[in-house]
Amino acid sequence: MSAAVSGLVALALFMLVTVLVFQVMDIAWNTQVDAHHGFTQRLEERQAEAVDVEATADTSTDCLTYTATVANNGETVVADFTEMDLLVQYTDSGDTEIVSRLVYTTDWTVSMSPDDRDPNAWNPDETATITFALASAPKDDTRGTVLVVTPRGVVDSSYFRCICEAGNTIFTDASAQVADTGGNNDGFEVNPTNAFSDGAGFAENINGNGDRHRFYNYGLSVKNSCGISGIEVRLDWWLDSKGGANSMDVELSWDGGTSWTAAKTDSVESTTEHTSILGGPSDTWGRIWSGSEFNDSNFRLRVTSNGVGGRNHYLDWVPVKVYYAP
Repeated sequence: MSAAVSGLVALALFMLVTVLVFQVMDIAWNTQVDAHHGFTQRLEERQAEAVDVEATADTSTDCLTYTATVANNGETVVADFTEMDLLVQYTDSGDTEIVSRLVYTTDWTVSMSPDDRDPNAWNPDETATITFALASAPKDDTRGTVLVVTPRGVVDSSYFRCICEAGNTIFTDASAQVADTGGNNDGFEVNPTNAFSDGAGFAENINGNGDRHRFYNYGLSVKNSCGISGIEVRLDWWLDSKGGANSMDVELSWDGGTSWTAAKTDSVESTTEHTSILGGPSDTWGRIWSGSEFNDSNFRLRVTSNGVGGRNHYLDWVPVKVYYAP
């Protein structure tokens, strides 16, 4: 009897183990099937995403801000940009290799134009403009890489760099002015703001031999990676009467008016408006300039009226042009 019981117990244990084994195998199989289905779904979703970084451009004089033009060539709408990644790699001006993940809204933003359907969503066939900012500027004559990563891990990349192309700022107007010390200390005392633009009236310095006047806030923008090859100042001016060695001087400041270049002079006397160009494309006014010295905090221009007592000096326009090259 005991042998029979033992046999039944052994059979029961065998059946129990068999059931457990089959249950474990079934769970494992279902897990694998679910994982495969999930993988297949993710693969299909990933295959439905495609991006193309078409171009990048630097948009700042300090080489810190750039834009990347990115086309959505897939079939998936991207609505949550926090799920995207933007990675940059470059060498900075201190020869340090920078590899960084930029944070959405803090370091980069995105816009679509036109954004006719689903505003603020990146739809298939739409092109996004991604604006991103670096913590430090790339080294001159080097290039960095920006990688755009979609929520499903699709990646495309492009190079970016801050380069200087030879050119000039064209003649640019001042937007601020103030009388300086000298003469009777009132500079162009009548309508000085008329000298901001061409043909919009004129500034008058009445009986002001030795009077000086500052013009500034020219809004000049020159990349730090550019060398300054020359500076031109245009004077459109005239006198009420000739005789007495009348002239007009111009000086430039790079540090807010603390220091000044040597003066350049136009000594042509006329009682009708004439134009004089002081400086030139290869004339740096006796010093080596940097791009940052032309910002509104630093750059100043000073005009001095010279001549005999009783002469009136009239100034129509005093713009500045800066020439730059790599």
